[in-house]
Amino acid sequence: MRIHLPLGAALGLAAGVALADPPRDAPAQSDAYGYSVAAAAPSCPYQPVDMTSAPTLALSAAEGAADASDDGAAVLDLAAPFELYGGAVPRLMVSSNGYLAAAAGAEADDGGDFSNDCPLPAAPDHVGASSARIYAYHDDLAGPAGAVRSSYFATCPRPAASGVAEACTVVAWTGWGRAGGAGALSFQAVLYHTSFEIALQYLALDASAGGSASIGAQDATASSAAVWSCNGSRTLAAGSAVCLFDPRYPPGSGGVLDRLFRDGFDGTP
Repeated sequence: MRIHLPLGAALGLAAGVALADPPRDAPAQSDAYGYSVAAAAPSCPYQPVDMTSAPTLALSAAEGAADASDDGAAVLDLAAPFELYGGAVPRLMVSSNGYLAAAAGAEADDGGDFSNDCPLPAAPDHVGASSARIYAYHDDLAGPAGAVRSSYFATCPRPAASGVAEACTVVAWTGWGRAGGAGALSFQAVLYHTSFEIALQYLALDASAGGSASIGAQDATASSAAVWSCNGSRTLAAGSAVCLFDPRYPPGSGGVLDRLFRDGFDGTP
């Protein structure tokens, strides 16, 4: 854990209001861009992907950090196109603190941001951190025994809400804990390469159960955030999922098929 210098204050809740729990059959609009968020079947079922044999990512310690498992990140080059807030994301920085940053490298985000910056949207208070993020479980995490794994699937083992077979990239944090806290947590982010759906899945939780974490996504200017939970504003349970849907491709819509036909019925590069 290290001291961070402030880069900016929180920008307020106006563009990222936390919502009441959505109905089971329809997600609710959650931010200015139009992401919708759901956390129940049928659009967002809990279907964890087995990542036990997936490659382990090598974490590098953030600047000034003693241990990469406390504050660090790994570079992940995506095998297929993905978009966050409508912008192309060819590479992610995978943080040991439970978030994915849409950044070109450690010089843009070194993974060392352990403050979850609630409420969102907010400019990160970590020097050099990127604002464009997916908050899988952003908290002050530490994991000497923890691992981060990632794998690309040409056909995702967790079906997309689009109803169409899609490729996906899965990033899984396994065996991590909150610094100074009790219990281990394991969670994963599933990124779909045609509909750009984001599915966050929680296999096991630490004792805080998300009470000091941020869960959702934020754009590159920290002006809009799709927030499921911030500092426990909603209950998070093990064996559950939270899904974010790009407004261009809502669950079960024909937009994904239109895109597949346009791209030659091939969702991969």
